[in-house]
Amino acid sequence: MRKIGDASFFRIVDRLLDPGVTRTPRARWSIDGVNWLRERHSYAGASHGFTIEVTTGTRAAKPGWTLVIVKEYWRDAGGESMKSPQWAHIEAGSRADVVAWLERQERRLENE
Repeated sequence: MRKIGDASFFRIVDRLLDPGVTRTPRARWSIDGVNWLRERHSYAGASHGFTIEVTTGTRAAKPGWTLVIVKEYWRDAGGESMKSPQWAHIEAGSRADVVAWLERQERRLENE
């Protein structure tokens, strides 16, 4: 499977996390035994603004793991996007377990 944090990883993650993105983004939801928590931090100034979104997925059942996904959205004074970096980190558990869960979710999404 793809590396944690590469472009193909984020394509799957974005599709998975889409249920939490609504007009008013949900802060907590669950997908197939993984509990998700989204936190947003924003700043708006005269010349720029940014939002940092930290989404944490935790699987409590064995094998347990925690995946942290961070996305930054930088805007200029007119609200136009300047930069949008993103990264991911496995905080607890094994990469193999996280990847196996993501691959199952990818297959499920392809069959919908």
